[in-house]
Amino acid sequence: MANSSDIDPSQLPNPFTPLAFLPPELAYQTAVTTYIVVGTLGVLVWDVLTHLGADYKLLTRYRINIPTIFYFLSRWCTLLYSVMSVVFETSPVDCAVFSKATCVLYHPTVSTTALLFFFRVRALYNGNRYITAVFFVMWLAVLGASLTVIWTLEGTHIGNTNYCTYVGFRPYGSASNIAIAVFDTCVFVAISWRLLANAPPAGGRSGSRFGLFGRYLPRFSRALLEDGQQYYLVAMVCNLLVLIMTFVHGIPLIYRTIFLVPSVGLTNIMACRVFRNTKLGHRTEVDTDGISTMFRHTKNFTTPVFNIHPGGAGSTTGYITESGIHPSSLSHTDVESRENFPEKL
Repeated sequence: MANSSDIDPSQLPNPFTPLAFLPPELAYQTAVTTYIVVGTLGVLVWDVLTHLGADYKLLTRYRINIPTIFYFLSRWCTLLYSVMSVVFETSPVDCAVFSKATCVLYHPTVSTTALLFFFRVRALYNGNRYITAVFFVMWLAVLGASLTVIWTLEGTHIGNTNYCTYVGFRPYGSASNIAIAVFDTCVFVAISWRLLANAPPAGGRSGSRFGLFGRYLPRFSRALLEDGQQYYLVAMVCNLLVLIMTFVHGIPLIYRTIFLVPSVGLTNIMACRVFRNTKLGHRTEVDTDGISTMFRHTKNFTTPVFNIHPGGAGSTTGYITESGIHPSSLSHTDVESRENFPEKL
C-alpha cells in the first residue's frame, strides 16, 4: 500500500509533512481534494453569513412551522458536515472514528435537503393525499439510500502521522446519489406540470417556448418555475459528476469522492435559496380601474387571480394576460378562503 507506516521518517525530505509519506501522485490528489473541501466550506460560510438577515426574518416575522425547522436543520447539518470533512482532511484526529462520524452526518444532511422539496410539492398540490403519499415514499427512498454512505468509506492514518485519508471505497454508496437524482427529477416534473398545466392562456404564443421557460406565466408562478429549474440544473450536474467519478474505472480512489462534499454543499445552498425566495416572497397587489390583482390559492391550483367587482355579490375571478381578461369559474369566496403559497411552507 502506498500509504505505508513502515517508511523511515529520516529518509524523507520533510518528515513533518503528512503528504511526504505518500507517493508524489497520491500526495497531489490528496492536496487537490483538500483544496476543494476547504473551498466548499468557505462557500457555505459565505452563504450563511450573507443570508443571516433573511434567516432572522424567518425566525421573527413568520410563524415557525415544521418546514422552517427542517430548513434550519438542513442548513446547519450541511455546514457541520462540511466542517467535519475539512477537519478530517487537515487535522490530526482519530481517522476511523472521524470518517465514520462524517459519513453518518451525511445521512441527515441530504435527507433534510430533500425534505424541503417534499414540502414544496405538498404545498403546491394543496395537500393532495395521493401526490403527498407518492412523494413521501420517494423521500423515504432517499432517506434509506443515504444510509449506504455510512459503510462506503473508511479512514486511515497517513504513514506514522495522525493525519487522515480515505481507503476502501465501496461503489454501492452511489445509491444515495441515484435516489436523490430520481427524486429531484420527479419533483421538478411535478412542479413544472402543475404550474404550466394550470397557467392562463399564452395568447397564441409558441407552446414549446411557453412550456420550457414559462415566459408568459404570471410573475409568482414563473418565479416558482425558474427557482425549480435553477435548483434542478445544479443538483443534476452535481449528482452526475459524483456518479461519473464513482463508476468510471481507472479513476484514483481519492478522486472518486472528490465531488461528494461540493455536491452536498451546492445542492443545499440552492434548496435553501428556493425555500427563502418562496417563504419571504410578498403577495403582489396592483389596483387599476377597479381591478385588484393578487396572488391567491384556488381550490385546485395556486395561480394569480383578480376580482372584477371587489366586494360585490356577483364578483368573479380570472386571469389578466396580454390578450385580455379571461374570467374563470372560481368564486370570490373560493379564492379568499385559500392561504397563499408561502404560508404553507
